[in-house]
Amino acid sequence: MRLHWDIVRALFRTELRMMLRDRRTVVMSIVLPAIVLPLMLTASRRMEARRERRLADTVYTYAVTGVRAEEARRVLAAVRAEREKTPEGFKFTDAAPADAARALEAKDIFFYVDATTAAEAAARLRDTLVREGRPSGAGNTGDATEARRLAALPPDVTVLTVVFRGDRDDSEEGARRLRQALTDTRRAERGLVLARRGFPIDAKEVAPVESASLASAGQVAGLWLSRLLTPLLLMFLFTGGAVVAIDTLAGEKERGTLETLLTTAAGRAEIVAAKHLLILAVGLVITLIQVTNLVVYVGFRVVPAGASFSAAVPPPIALLLLLLFLPVAALGASVLLLVSGYARSYKEAQLYFFPVFLLGMLPGLAAFLPGLSLRSAIVLVPIANVSVAVKEILVGSIDWPFIAITWMVTAGAALWAGRAVARALSTERLIVPAHVEAAELLGGPALFPRHVARWFMILWAVVLIVALNTEGRIDIRAQLLVNLIGIMLGGSLLMIWRYRLPVREALALRPVPPAVWIAVVAGAPAGLLTGIAVFRLANLLFPVPARVLESFSQYIIPPDIPFWQLLPMMTVLPGVCEEMTFRGVLLHGLHRRLHPAAVALVVGLTFGLFHVSLFRLVPTAYLGVLFAAATLITGSIFPAMLWHALNNGISLVAGHYEISLASLEPVTYLASAAILAASFWIMWRNRNPYPGLRPWQGTTVQ
Repeated sequence: MRLHWDIVRALFRTELRMMLRDRRTVVMSIVLPAIVLPLMLTASRRMEARRERRLADTVYTYAVTGVRAEEARRVLAAVRAEREKTPEGFKFTDAAPADAARALEAKDIFFYVDATTAAEAAARLRDTLVREGRPSGAGNTGDATEARRLAALPPDVTVLTVVFRGDRDDSEEGARRLRQALTDTRRAERGLVLARRGFPIDAKEVAPVESASLASAGQVAGLWLSRLLTPLLLMFLFTGGAVVAIDTLAGEKERGTLETLLTTAAGRAEIVAAKHLLILAVGLVITLIQVTNLVVYVGFRVVPAGASFSAAVPPPIALLLLLLFLPVAALGASVLLLVSGYARSYKEAQLYFFPVFLLGMLPGLAAFLPGLSLRSAIVLVPIANVSVAVKEILVGSIDWPFIAITWMVTAGAALWAGRAVARALSTERLIVPAHVEAAELLGGPALFPRHVARWFMILWAVVLIVALNTEGRIDIRAQLLVNLIGIMLGGSLLMIWRYRLPVREALALRPVPPAVWIAVVAGAPAGLLTGIAVFRLANLLFPVPARVLESFSQYIIPPDIPFWQLLPMMTVLPGVCEEMTFRGVLLHGLHRRLHPAAVALVVGLTFGLFHVSLFRLVPTAYLGVLFAAATLITGSIFPAMLWHALNNGISLVAGHYEISLASLEPVTYLASAAILAASFWIMWRNRNPYPGLRPWQGTTVQ
């Protein structure tokens, strides 16, 4: 389609003037991005300096408890005598509350010292590890190692445990200082004992241990800055750009001014191009502002951010970052314009924006993943590759070939997205505000396919927020009840009620031939093993640290919950609630709009995203595709429910009995793939396709 660029330029100038007249847009898109970074750097530096002064001037009140309290007080008296010789002195004072734990909770003391025997201390630590789901006999975590060390001590040895509140910086700092003082005093006492026994040299001179970091101060500061830079830029792009995008399309639809524009000589393509250029210009200005901030405020030390930050961002590095961020801005502009184009009102666009913002921020967090290098498959993932490239650039590891690949991949994605948006928004249905489809008038079941995406975006946002605020803090049983019954099942029933969906059709509650059950029972273990093979292949491209997998397995199978309770909650509940949500309501909302293969892929990917775990995305989405395919072929949700429950049950049993399914021979996974193919062949031979699908080849849709 040939564009009339003189018309595009005229429209762009008009849009730009209208935007600059809107003070809210100027503040969100220009003023805030310009001042937030320097304010953040200045405030953080001042707050850190004030915090250090406050902690240095604090006199820490503590208490002593336990059966060996008197011995602990003698040790602390020796610590006082030793510390009084230093310029800092002994900035601690003893208190005697009736209940030290309650006094710590009430902030009457900063910490307390519990003096007990080694046997009792080891028993307490073991109980804590078991209660938190971290067995003391396995793993190399600090607490597990400490539990084994205490168990190896003579049972009657006195052990001093400094108990503090990790969520209070003054409590944590006071406890750290006392532990350091105790360590120094113990070292000095040992030196005196050795000197009395005739040891020829000072104990401090025996095998002195020094440490040296090969990274410069600028590289250390660059690592910290790089992890925040891309998410910060994305936040400004999505918030500042969204104000312009929502107003320029969704807002004009609501105000009716878009109809007037369509009556002029400007074509739809020119209108979309001008609006796209406007949002792109805003994104580029935001990007330029952030890079200019780095150069002016950090590189030239206008804001006192420290010499290390100045070394991390010299002007040439800032220019390289600007070049990398340009395609990110273009890609973000396309996404925002598409969201605004699909919305029919300002309010509806705001509703879409929040889940899009959360999804868009995820790839920007790739720099936080440990051990992730640009020389991996991440270089092919737009935005995530830029996040990792920025980290490597700011720590001084500039890999020019892969930086060039990163730029080309992201620029290619931006170009493709721009062309796709231009095609999509040039259609009559999306750009004309007065166009009302029959579904809008009929409402109810006819309207649900148009609204199913927004419902699931909202559900995903709720799941993510709940996971961030509850995971690891509440019992996994409560977590399952909240997620599966409260959010999944509750949301599904709400959609069915809101759109008056027929329950049997919406949830695909249809009987299946007996042969299908045989196929499911055989396919469940085969699907699990092929899913593990898929995960192992994905792990070659996107390595997952072993400690992350260990932590996840300990969270999923906590030792303090009886296995007979865990098994039904992890099999029946997900098998029913998640299947009703994804292979029920979601599949029902999409089955008439997409080709069956696309339906299976979209439902599977959505299923993976709802598990809000990056390293589980690929295998979980793979299983979701299998469940969706079984539902589409059989026309029933029941095979997917059984398959889901069997999959989870086999995984739990294997984990409970320490059977490693991830270290089998490759031939086992190949055999599983053959069994899986045979299972689907049986289902296909006994197929009764999901009603209303686009016809399968050689199949009559019923």
